[in-house]
Formats: sequence, structure tokens, C-alpha cells
Amino acid sequence: MGEVQYMISEAAKRTGVDEHLLLYWEKNLSLPCGRTENGHRYYTDEDIRLFGCIKELLEQGIRIGDLKEVIPDILHTKEALQKRVKAETPESLLASVLRSVLAENNPILEKQISETITKQVSQNMSFLLQAKERQEEERYRNLDQLIRQQQLYRKESVRTAPSRFFHRLLGEA
Repeated sequence: MGEVQYMISEAAKRTGVDEHLLLYWEKNLSLPCGRTENGHRYYTDEDIRLFGCIKELLEQGIRIGDLKEVIPDILHTKEALQKRVKAETPESLLASVLRSVLAENNPILEKQISETITKQVSQNMSFLLQAKERQEEERYRNLDQLIRQQQLYRKESVRTAPSRFFHRLLGEA
């Protein structure tokens, strides 16, 4: 889609070889070649890089017959890498990175979470125990107050009881 396409003359200039040599390599090395809607050859930046590598290898003394055996492997590897790159969307890469980061940091996170939870549970337990103690103190205060009131009523009844008892004995109402 956004791929730049070069005609054979431009590809030859960029590679630094004649057009007929590119055609020869294409034929003898069984290199795939893109075609326009009109059937004209076109080359991509990757094709030009491949031609540059072929030129360099030939200049270093490697025979074209030896290259013919290696080129299919190179093209297959290139194709596999392109598929892999296409499969790796930004979302999948992000998910992969997040998984690895979480896996690496999981023990640290577990420890921090455990410490935080332990601290919070301890604080909550302390608060609940204090609340329970306050409730018990209030209960004992109330009991104490009831006991004191009961004692007061008994004292009052004891003070007034003998005089009532005597008044009844004597027949006074």
C-alpha cells in the first residue's frame, strides 16, 4: 500500500548495475518480481537491498550457482519475518510486554500487596478491638450505675420501711 515501487531503470541506478544484469539475476536466482497492472516489472526497497547483497557477494567471489542454493532460504526467512511483523500488532506487543513485566514484578507485587493487606487488617482489627473495649466499658458503667441506683433504692426503702412497719403495727395509716 505505502510501498515505493521502482521501475527497472531506477532499480539499476540504485543498485549500481545494468538493467540486463538485474534481469539475469532475477531469472537465474528465481527471484520474485512484482508487476504493475500493465505487466511492467517493479522493484521495492527490499528488492534493491537484496540486489545490493547479491552484488556484494558476487564481488567477494561467491559463485552465482552457490547463491542460487541460498536465495530461497533467504526469501523464506524474509517472508516468515514479514508475517511475524504483521502479526505483531501494537496491542499484541503491548500485551506481551505487560505479561513479561508482570511476570518479572509479580513476586515484588505479591510482597507489597501482602504487606499492605496485613497492615490494613491489623489496623482494622485494632480499631474493632478498641470499639469492643469501649462497648464493654459502657456496659460496665451502665451496670455500675444500675447497681448504685439499686443500692440507693434499698437504702431509701430501709430508712422508710421501719417507720411504715411501726405505723402499721400501731394502726396508723
